[in-house]
Amino acid sequence: MAGINSFKQLQPNKLIKDLVSFIEKELVLFKDSNDFKNTLEKKKNENQHSLAFCLFMTNKCQSKFYFARENAQKGSSVVDIGIYKGSNIIFTIEAKVLPIPIPNKKSERKEYEYVYGKGAGVQRFKEEKHGLDNKDNLLSENGLIAFIKENDFASWYKKINQWVLDAGWDKSEQLQKVYFNSFTGKLISNHPRINASNVKLHHFWVVVTKLK
Repeated sequence: MAGINSFKQLQPNKLIKDLVSFIEKELVLFKDSNDFKNTLEKKKNENQHSLAFCLFMTNKCQSKFYFARENAQKGSSVVDIGIYKGSNIIFTIEAKVLPIPIPNKKSERKEYEYVYGKGAGVQRFKEEKHGLDNKDNLLSENGLIAFIKENDFASWYKKINQWVLDAGWDKSEQLQKVYFNSFTGKLISNHPRINASNVKLHHFWVVVTKLK
């Protein structure tokens, strides 16, 4: 019996590790894929980028995982991407285009939305609105994906970590760089949630080009 219990505790961690490695490996091919080009032919907004990513990753993984757009979370909250193993959500991802598209001065969207504020990425995980499985159990690891249209990784790294401090959060919540390559970057961060548990966030950054 002890062996079975140990397996149940270790297996999810191995599964998430495999998932994260898979995303990192395939993401470098995303911006040149037909999934990206065809899906963004009509619109190039945040939703279409997320849809293109879901199509691309699901096609690549050959049914090992399923990447779904707009998944129900707690209450009326919806997370951009839910990743399923079978019929169970095992990982959620909030998506952002950087820079945040702000149509006019009256818009509720703000440049620091990746971190905090209305519709914010990191803050939603801290507040337990995102990062839940089918039964509203908190997932210990989740992610954000940034579709980067302007500026380089280093400038976003500096800016986002300043926003963490601007939000009044502890310095320990700043993003830690794992690597920056030509078109993709990977970072991690750790944050306390309102129930005092911790959530680890994997940050996947990918440079995308504007289609003509």
